[in-house]
Amino acid sequence: MKKRNLVIALAVTTIAIGFTACKKVTGAGDATTASISSQSAIADNLTEDANNIFTQTASDSTALLGAARPAPYYNATVTITPGVGFPKTITIDFGTGTTSEDGVFRTGKIIAVLSDSFRLNGTTVALSFNNYTVDGYGKTGTINWTNLSHGDTLQWTRVDSGTVFAPTGKYWHHSGTRSVVQTAGFGDDDLFDNVYSITGNHTYLNSDGISSSAITVDGEPLEKKANCYFIDKGQIKITGPNHYAIIDFGNGDCDNLATYSVDGGTSYGFKLW
Repeated sequence: MKKRNLVIALAVTTIAIGFTACKKVTGAGDATTASISSQSAIADNLTEDANNIFTQTASDSTALLGAARPAPYYNATVTITPGVGFPKTITIDFGTGTTSEDGVFRTGKIIAVLSDSFRLNGTTVALSFNNYTVDGYGKTGTINWTNLSHGDTLQWTRVDSGTVFAPTGKYWHHSGTRSVVQTAGFGDDDLFDNVYSITGNHTYLNSDGISSSAITVDGEPLEKKANCYFIDKGQIKITGPNHYAIIDFGNGDCDNLATYSVDGGTSYGFKLW
């Protein structure tokens, strides 16, 4: 299984949710809720994609030697300065456009400034973007990490704020906080046995002036296995101006099945991809 499954699956999954919901619902209110759900999902997914690229780079012990080096999987050039000591700046450069092994086309740069070693409790990371796009969607803003890890368990909070620009000319602002805890796969260098629990909330405001919010449901955190292409567990509640939707990812089985319901009504099954 390719490395993008660590986080990019979240992007594919939630974007699919947004557009599938648009096809299912009827009535203007429901359609609006589905549309803003899709927009919020895309914003979250661009953030998760960038976080995944950074995590892969920062977790690679050979990447912190200071010299410019290729990142073959993402088809980018990674530069880390200084070679010794902190703070350290990691620049992941996709240039005017490259396609990664997973078929994703990116341009521009992701820039991360680390206060100390990535896995060390108390380390902060500030991610920013320079002319960054993913498959035609532009992303600006910042993602600020704070490491809360203890022992071999990776744990952090992320606060992000920025704007997504769609190829259609639409755009939406987003901001919020995520708490991420590694729940399995401790104490080794195998990234693919890791499991993460994700909770948090976001708010959104789009170019049509419509605001919305998303939050993980209490007691139902999202579960992401590194060796599974899909989110396999957890629920998200997305609230629009007049309606809300609940998306349920299942009971932990690694499959492409989930359900959604609007305003507590009938649950409809659909495929994540």
